Amino acid sequence: MVTRKTIGLALGSGAYRGFAHIGVIKSLEKHGIPIDYLSGSSIGAWVAAYYAIFKDISVLEKDLINNTKENLALLFDLSWSGGFIDGRKFTTYLEKKLQSHDFSALKIPLQIVATDLISGDPYIFKSGDVARAVRASTSVPLLFKPIQHEGKILVDGGISHPVPGDLVRSMGADLVISVNLYNSQEFKSQKITVPSIIVRSTMAGLYNLSRADLKSADIIIEPDTSPFVGVSSLSKYFTKEVADKLIAIGAKATDKVIPEIKKRMG
Repeated sequence: MVTRKTIGLALGSGAYRGFAHIGVIKSLEKHGIPIDYLSGSSIGAWVAAYYAIFKDISVLEKDLINNTKENLALLFDLSWSGGFIDGRKFTTYLEKKLQSHDFSALKIPLQIVATDLISGDPYIFKSGDVARAVRASTSVPLLFKPIQHEGKILVDGGISHPVPGDLVRSMGADLVISVNLYNSQEFKSQKITVPSIIVRSTMAGLYNLSRADLKSADIIIEPDTSPFVGVSSLSKYFTKEVADKLIAIGAKATDKVIPEIKKRMG
């Protein structure tokens, strides 16, 4: 009897680039590649949570693309401490969309990464409320107010563990597929301006941190989202046009490695 290797999919952080994750999963589905374990950091946690609950990526695609005004409204929730955005609206939104699921009730086993500001270490959510885990993992410092959880102060998972391939490995995956959105393609532009120094410095830090995380991967997918690096208007990231392009980029990058995945599946 021939048995295949189990597959773990690790979806990395990357803000608006996260639409590419939808394309990755659509490609895997199209080619009949099963996903046995999931992990996610920041936007990757959001996408992974949806797929772990519904096992249907079109649910997330519709929620993000067809509700532009509703999604933008989540950002107008001002806070005067810990971050510009309080996050209460976002928490309510996640609880509604993720249907208050517990990790124990998921269709695909999932682990989510956040970062503990007290210790500086990654904090791994394996149980409890999935919406709370996603809220913590996507809490971009200064933008979103941190989450207090079990004596810890939690923020964006990408700060400490941007591509958590080791998590799906520890869960039992034989073959780890890691999707990295912080790759060298984002440094194509050689033009350095004073305003861009901080952004580019942050990108460099995340790029190097993701390099270390990718050591746990068997297959690496790196969608080229560099054409959108210079887009400054936040509202554009919620448009169908931009989302569709990023999804297509993710699918194209995944299509290229499908033969290798099938070969290594056994």
